[in-house]
Amino acid sequence: MAKAKRPCLSADEQQILEHLQVRVVSTPEDTARLDQLLRDHHYLHDATLVGEHLRYVATYLGQWLAVATWSGAAFHLKACDAFIGWTPE
Repeated sequence: MAKAKRPCLSADEQQILEHLQVRVVSTPEDTARLDQLLRDHHYLHDATLVGEHLRYVATYLGQWLAVATWSGAAFHLKACDAFIGWTPE
């Protein structure tokens, strides 16, 4: 069954989306590559993730375009939260 085209996209945009992939980084080689990219390009120049975490990469025709990482919430920021005025809710 063929995918339905989105009516608001041009043919070029549809072509790009058909070849765009977002996937979890799972191999040691890809993890090392992502971490090196973070060290080279992130303003903190650090790739340290703490606790539970996920690493993702967006690719177009096999070329890495973007990376994203998520880590579990930090539980040691009470002073910062109080300064901002955040409540437990």
